[in-house]
Amino acid sequence: MVTAGMVVFALFSHRGLPWVLVGLVGLLVAAITIGESLRRGSNEAALLGLAGFSWSAVLFSLGGCALGVGAAVLHRRELGLPLLPAGGLEAFAVIACLIGVTEELVYRGWMQGRLQSLGWPAAVIMAAAAHAAYKSALFAWPTAPSEIDCVAMAVRTFLGGVVLGLLRKFSGSVVPSLVAHAVFDLMVYGAVARAPWWVWD
Repeated sequence: MVTAGMVVFALFSHRGLPWVLVGLVGLLVAAITIGESLRRGSNEAALLGLAGFSWSAVLFSLGGCALGVGAAVLHRRELGLPLLPAGGLEAFAVIACLIGVTEELVYRGWMQGRLQSLGWPAAVIMAAAAHAAYKSALFAWPTAPSEIDCVAMAVRTFLGGVVLGLLRKFSGSVVPSLVAHAVFDLMVYGAVARAPWWVWD
């Protein structure tokens, strides 16, 4: 239900009326499903990967930071952008980081935590696949001409999701994947003054 709701939200959230309402229904379904799951659970913090402090999580978070920087540098190079965002940080950088952190809480936090009963390899792969479906759906129905290759994006998002899932698994915390995603988004969107069309139009 969460995967379906998030895909519907991604497909329609940046469209005008009445489509945006369909997207909001998808987001509501996902939110209610997660909320009910957490309400019935006995240890929400452990499920989300937010239970307690550990030096392992701190060390893996440093690795996550390096991973986020490396992925952002590769992405910027592929787009022909300078190594670092020029002109300082714009306000949208904060929103971009919050979106990335939220995605990690949903996919590497809640979803991977819920799927642990299937074994950690399946949990990592299924959460990564769900995230790739959501991310690809964001670009499947563009509001403006776009040259984005949705298949390549799906593959990259899936592979990145597997790496982030492994960070969560071996650190025992979702924090390293939150750090990696936030650093990536900060470097990619830091100098962007306005949200791109796939966030909202």
